[in-house]
Amino acid sequence: MQVEAIYDHGKLEFIAPVRLKAERLKVVVTVPDNEIEIDTAYNLPPAVLDRAKALLARMADIKNAPLPPDDDLPELTAKQRERIEALSLRDEIKGLRSS
Repeated sequence: MQVEAIYDHGKLEFIAPVRLKAERLKVVVTVPDNEIEIDTAYNLPPAVLDRAKALLARMADIKNAPLPPDDDLPELTAKQRERIEALSLRDEIKGLRSS
């Protein structure tokens, strides 16, 4: 069951009264990402944090880079074609098992 609550200085206060069977129970709380302050648990030196940020930026650039046109791609090698065929066969066999 979902119930709404307000977090206030370490306490959750239900918006509507709720009677619970147990005095203590485990709950799951969903908190919006923008409401959480990020704290570095390891207190890393600024140089390490700067290096990590640079690597993350580089990874984002690679991830968001446009793909080259298909005409510019090299031809597949025989080994690559063999692996693609093997993966296709594996997917086909898996499909037969799940039916």
